[in-house]
Amino acid sequence: MATFRCSIVTPSESLYEGHVEYASVPAYDGQLGVMTGQSPLLTRLGTGALRLDTSEGARWYLVDGGFAQVQDNALTLLTEFAKPGESLDRSEAEAELAEANARVTGDEADQARVEADQRRAYAKLEVIRSRG
Repeated sequence: MATFRCSIVTPSESLYEGHVEYASVPAYDGQLGVMTGQSPLLTRLGTGALRLDTSEGARWYLVDGGFAQVQDNALTLLTEFAKPGESLDRSEAEAELAEANARVTGDEADQARVEADQRRAYAKLEVIRSRG
């Protein structure tokens, strides 16, 4: 199968650099599939599971915010936060979700932060379930 270059870059490190056959990217407004020959695009990233299909199998990452660019048969993800799926801990993610759910109140000032924490915890659990 044809491949394309893919890079995941955070402010502190280059997390992934390699060739992939397919990428499922958590865009701000929904999942986005990227394959070889994709038309150029620039999109904002949301919080969610990033799946990279390589010749060795699927690799999973948790991504939270940033931008994705497809240009010249390459996908570049510039993200504020990314973590490999194998480094995520189920009990830690469940505890984060429980803590965020416990903070749900009628107070609108904290509502956006609570919802962001819930999205991240749900995304962690999705990556953990998907990696097997």
